[in-house]
Amino acid sequence: MRIAELADLAGTTVRTIRYYHQIGLLPVPEHRDGVRDYGMSHLARLVRIRWLTRAGVGLTQIAAMIGDPAPPPAGAAPPDPAPVLADLRATVTAVEEQLQRLRDQRDRLRSLIGAVERDGSLSPMPAAIVRFYDHMHAQAADPQTRRVIRRERDFMELAFYRGDMPPESARAYEGFTEAGLAESSALFGRIADRVRRGGDLDDREIDEIATAVIDRVSRHLGADLPRVTRSIDPEMARRAVELYVRLTEPGEQRVARVIGDAVLTMIEKGRAQ
Repeated sequence: MRIAELADLAGTTVRTIRYYHQIGLLPVPEHRDGVRDYGMSHLARLVRIRWLTRAGVGLTQIAAMIGDPAPPPAGAAPPDPAPVLADLRATVTAVEEQLQRLRDQRDRLRSLIGAVERDGSLSPMPAAIVRFYDHMHAQAADPQTRRVIRRERDFMELAFYRGDMPPESARAYEGFTEAGLAESSALFGRIADRVRRGGDLDDREIDEIATAVIDRVSRHLGADLPRVTRSIDPEMARRAVELYVRLTEPGEQRVARVIGDAVLTMIEKGRAQ
């Protein structure tokens, strides 16, 4: 049979068959009447190759699995199936990991669909957090404070995109009173003032800022604090803090570290209640 017929029967393309010839996966047939003449052995091997590739097996693995296209000599020992089984099992593991990534992607898309349906926001960040930072940004009195707020908002969105921010953290941004919003705005102003001063806060000032942040969150959550903190995965919270410190500018990392550690301590104490 001609190469086009072989491709049609195997459900592939002429270009693919020629590539298999090039890498030695499919033998090149002899010429008959000036053209390559493919037989059933070529079709059987090609179909086997295609079946394995559709199962997710790589071409290098396939070459090792199906061996030399020439038939084994008479009396030769049968091939050892152990390497083939190891390759197949490794492929199954890779496929399962790919399926999990696809399931995660599906869940993220569903989350985005839900966010757009609720409030038109194309972001995995809960609407309460979006509203909080939008309000803080609108109320900021100077460019430096707005920059600090925007950077923290960008961090929060990144953490939600990465899956490193506990969904329960949204509770800390819900139901703010005007006084609570004003207090939050003042805290952002203190951090921005620290940036303007070139990062010369001493340990006492840093501790005061961290304590103010924790006090604000604790008072805002009130009696809900133990319930909210118990619902937070501590490992995810630690990842969020490490990401927060990592992405903070070098001159502000001391403040970020102290605030992050204070948040983790608050979660641990809340979970113990």
